[in-house]
Amino acid sequence: MIRVLVNAGHAPNGNPDAGAIGPTGLRECDVVADVGGLVQQYLIAAGVQADYIQNDSLEYICQTANQGNYDLFLSIHCNSFNETAKGIEVYTSRGWTNSDNFATCLMNQMANTFPSLDVRADWSDGDVDKEAGLYVLNNTVMPAALFELPFISNPVEEEWLRNPINQDESAKALARGVTDYVVQFMD
Repeated sequence: MIRVLVNAGHAPNGNPDAGAIGPTGLRECDVVADVGGLVQQYLIAAGVQADYIQNDSLEYICQTANQGNYDLFLSIHCNSFNETAKGIEVYTSRGWTNSDNFATCLMNQMANTFPSLDVRADWSDGDVDKEAGLYVLNNTVMPAALFELPFISNPVEEEWLRNPINQDESAKALARGVTDYVVQFMD
């Protein structure tokens, strides 16, 4: 059975790190906890062994992923920059790995579910993922992707993130992205 670890970014209940905070006070840690919990539920319903973790220690998260013999690692965050930045993006570690295929499956499902959201991608290498030296991507041994939901710093996208329907549809899309990867690249 395929094993997936779903990581909601930042600390549970925002203590000590809530992540980004939107203009009206919406906290990243709360949005991603809701979405991450739903992703786990949808994956379990699809027959995938999915576990959930939200912890302030990146080292602990990676240790849990690696020692748990997971097949995939998905970290979920809300993007933040300024009040005009918008869209969704997905990160993988540098260099081509199976993480790139995983990221593409995730982004395809999100972009198809929400065609009005801008896809922020590094098209220079033909992939939808952006590459970065993020700790959870560099220190996990399985294909790993960090998905950035819309910008919590943008008032319009903050309201989008607050909407329970968008949270639920995001979770369904991310779960479908996981199962797409399993069917296409792991069978």
